[in-house]
Amino acid sequence: MTNLIDPVVKDYLLHNSRWRSPVGKAILLGIGLIVSVLAYLGIYAGKNPFVIWLWVPYTIAGSIVGYFLLSFLDRERRVRFFHFLTIASVFFITAPAAAFFNTVSPYPRATVGFVEEGLKILPVLLLAIYIPNLIRTRKDGIVYGALAGMGFNIIETGIYIADLIHKSPVLDTLVQQSTRFGLWGLSEHIIWSGFVGMGIGFAAESTQRGWSKWKRFVLFYLIVAIMHSAFDSGLIVFGIIVISSIVSFLQGIPIDSDSAGNNFGPLWDGMRYGSYVYNIVLIIILIVQIKRSFRLENRLQAAELSTEESTVVPEEELKKIRSERLFFKRKYKNFPKAIGSKIVLYQNLLAMQKHTATQLGLRIDKVEPVVVLRKAIQSLRTNHLQGRVESVVD
Repeated sequence: MTNLIDPVVKDYLLHNSRWRSPVGKAILLGIGLIVSVLAYLGIYAGKNPFVIWLWVPYTIAGSIVGYFLLSFLDRERRVRFFHFLTIASVFFITAPAAAFFNTVSPYPRATVGFVEEGLKILPVLLLAIYIPNLIRTRKDGIVYGALAGMGFNIIETGIYIADLIHKSPVLDTLVQQSTRFGLWGLSEHIIWSGFVGMGIGFAAESTQRGWSKWKRFVLFYLIVAIMHSAFDSGLIVFGIIVISSIVSFLQGIPIDSDSAGNNFGPLWDGMRYGSYVYNIVLIIILIVQIKRSFRLENRLQAAELSTEESTVVPEEELKKIRSERLFFKRKYKNFPKAIGSKIVLYQNLLAMQKHTATQLGLRIDKVEPVVVLRKAIQSLRTNHLQGRVESVVD
């Protein structure tokens, strides 16, 4: 697992980070304090959090496959520490803060999308600002946005189960609320937040400043906020009807067969999967942009690493980089798995750092992480070669 314990990854991520600035730290801590107070007022002041957290293992289990899919999409420069930080910050802080605004809003169904989508994406926006090398492409933005949506879905499902568990049979409650997991844990919250996160990813790719840089993020947020509010106001019924009708036709079971307390049947399938019909346009856009982002990164890696010395990227590895297939990460079988994976990771980080330096008009050799990453790759090769020589001598 690659995380912040790795000093090379740490140096790469924190290069030009606002976190190193005292003013930047003060602003971030101020935001965290304000949102934490709102979180306390939203849930923790009126409810026993342990009653909600009791069901968290169940809701996490319903999201495992979804998480591994997102982790797979982020495998090029994966840092699991920030995966869990994103999920936890939404779970413990921003989702409860959203509950506060939903409670005090005079028109909660109209404002819910604007409140929840804004607070869900807040940790991702702060990561993009404070750790600029973490989110560099639209795919990165999609992944971290979706992780934020996953954190929101986990606590929201826990809240619903905790509220309903004493009003209905346990199995009925679990079946009802399992519809909130969607397909393999990829619920509507994950789709919406992934779409807004894509706007942050586009901003990270852009070299523009001000409104020109962030306008797509704002536009995507407004689109999703409106869709979310409309969803909660009843437009999801369309998706439910479509799915329920298909299931009813295929199974030969009337749609209303599960209306008398039966939680299985066409209607519940419609509730489980209707959100995918509702969000089908967003889903298609996300899939297309993920594929485009992978192709962009593959071209970028081939271009940036082709200029490196053979001690950093030898010719045989460069051939693998150039022929790397979509959604597949290259492997160097002449190294042990752990060393080979680390070399691939460092090379990918090096390519992205060189690309960023070029965008900013910087001299590549003067950028500290570029020098560190080159030396780290060379050191891995040297140490592996020495180890092989010593084993032969022994």
